Amino acid sequence: MDGITWSAMNGEVYRVLAWGCGAPSTTVGVMSVMGLIKPFDVIIHSDTNFERYHTREIRDWYTDWFRKHGVRVEIVSGGDIRESGAADHIHIPFWSSTGGPLRRQCTRHFKVDPSRRRIRELLGFHKSKAPHPPPGSVEQSYGFTLEEFTRMKPSRVKFIVNRFPLLEHKMTRQDCIDYLQSYDLPVPSKSACICCPYRPASEWLQMRSESPDEWKEAVQFDDANRHNPLAGDGSTSDQIFIYKHGGALSIANLEDDARREKVNDAVQIPLLCGDGPCWT
Repeated sequence: MDGITWSAMNGEVYRVLAWGCGAPSTTVGVMSVMGLIKPFDVIIHSDTNFERYHTREIRDWYTDWFRKHGVRVEIVSGGDIRESGAADHIHIPFWSSTGGPLRRQCTRHFKVDPSRRRIRELLGFHKSKAPHPPPGSVEQSYGFTLEEFTRMKPSRVKFIVNRFPLLEHKMTRQDCIDYLQSYDLPVPSKSACICCPYRPASEWLQMRSESPDEWKEAVQFDDANRHNPLAGDGSTSDQIFIYKHGGALSIANLEDDARREKVNDAVQIPLLCGDGPCWT
């Protein structure tokens, strides 16, 4: 029970922010500090160990800022997505040589489950075994903006109730940026793993030109995971790729693909990581 900050005895609701370290969820955290919404008992970030460099920097900066304002911040992890994202069949949604993506499991394994286990521990329960926390004992907030209202979904476990403060306040992504800037706080870039297959050609092109070290890591990851570990075991595709338009990322014609995306009004392919996170 050491470090427990909640008690089932008095019926309090334990308030949690699922923090993806992007502008929207960071804004929710700042709103709580500034008194615009109720304070959180804990802010939890689930680290895949392959976040973009700027996301890591902004996480460290805001972790310090939140803690200076008396907010508990927990960094949890379900392992390194580079090591187990494909090899252990915990799939990121690789694009296959037959065209479609593989089943996405990375969100649950690297984001949802580590956070949920830690919440249970903070409530004084075993991280996975019964007994379970009482229904409705946790209120978990996500940083989904007005543009992302379709991502609103109920929790899959009874002890957590999902909340969406930005939607309740009718805030867009730009509203989040303006809000952070109004306090002279740093504005995070979009959060996503370096290897995220949902990234459009325009963003891969930007990474290649502006973040060559990240680009190198992405190419290495793509090359290292070319063979589909499920080939012949329910999957018909032998090769897998992190680039949506097929083929190795290292030789992709990003310029032409980005132009086609723009023409098709698909410059931004939503990073649809799950029934909640990957948390923005």
